[in-house]
Amino acid sequence: MRIDGKKIILLALCGAFLFILSRMPKKKMELPKAEETVYTVKTQKLERTNLQEYLRVNGTVKAENSISVYPDMAGKLTRVPVTLGSYVKKGQVIAEVDPSSPGSYYTTSPVYAPISGYITSLPLTTGTTVTTSSEIAIIGNINNLQIECKIPESKIAVLKNGLVAHVGLEAYKGEVFPAHIFRISPIVDETSRTKQVYLIFDTNDSRINAGMYVKMLLDTVLHENVITVPTDCIVSENTKSFVYVYNSDGTVSKREIKTGAMVDGVAEVTQGLDEGESVVVSGMQVLSDGVKVKEVGGAK
Repeated sequence: MRIDGKKIILLALCGAFLFILSRMPKKKMELPKAEETVYTVKTQKLERTNLQEYLRVNGTVKAENSISVYPDMAGKLTRVPVTLGSYVKKGQVIAEVDPSSPGSYYTTSPVYAPISGYITSLPLTTGTTVTTSSEIAIIGNINNLQIECKIPESKIAVLKNGLVAHVGLEAYKGEVFPAHIFRISPIVDETSRTKQVYLIFDTNDSRINAGMYVKMLLDTVLHENVITVPTDCIVSENTKSFVYVYNSDGTVSKREIKTGAMVDGVAEVTQGLDEGESVVVSGMQVLSDGVKVKEVGGAK
């Protein structure tokens, strides 16, 4: 078979090209590196501070040494010559009770004030039928006011005389009236499972009246010079707690911690962290140990 000259030249060129290609140095093909993910986080530098535990408590302002007054005889309340807030002296007549019954007549029985003081309660009106257990009035010393409140049995372990309270009154919203515990009942009420606690105001204020309803924060245990973190930055796994610590090389380390008291979204750290370290307080949901992060707007 006769071969065309052009084909011979073409085959010679292809062979030369393949020979040159085979003599060239071979390079391994490399895939482009995938970019490492960097997560954006906020951090907080750890400092030692005080953490104050407290109880939210409701109570009532009452006159000191208040005494309830009861009649000596049952009958109809015929006269109450005193008014709410009026001052009475010991032995003064504050009410009269008619013990008469149909077909019989008796002289009225006076009700006397057992102590000097102010009338702080008159629960009954003239014409009411009363017994010897009916409270006619309450007399107290309104110059010395106190707060009475009930503390649940589960919280009484922290109670002691001298604990400070920050008292708020409905009539003066936004103002705080300081007070402190001066007496604690020695018994727990079997029905309500509470203990009666008494507080006095630190200063005399004419705006405070007997009968006022109060809301207060009662300071209990103070944890001094402790490291704290926001509870939101704590990651829980089974029974263990972790936080992510920000490292100087831009990575984070997952660190197990032990916590103590928790107050208003802040947790005391008893083990696992040191003062001066920084922890991630936002963005920790997507993190894992050793990943790189970008710090933005660190918390103070």
